[in-house]
Amino acid sequence: GIMGGIGSAAGGLLGNTSLFCWVAREVYGEKNPAWKMFRMWMFLKSPNWFFNLYKKYGERFARFIKDKPRLKAIIRMWMDSKIRR
Repeated sequence: GIMGGIGSAAGGLLGNTSLFCWVAREVYGEKNPAWKMFRMWMFLKSPNWFFNLYKKYGERFARFIKDKPRLKAIIRMWMDSKIRR
């Protein structure tokens, strides 16, 4: 019933590679599966404030950091701390 519907919706969102993954893909690279791990953390474990911030500004922020390798390295360390526990 309801739980199956929720599971299907979450699976659909997590499976959609174009949804909510801009910064993680920019930081890790398209071929590194770590961006998918971070996306899963974001959907399932991140605080609501972070999820909402990422949803609103993530795409714009990914464009901003595109040519900033040092900033991406700092963000990557933080993202790693969320997915490699």
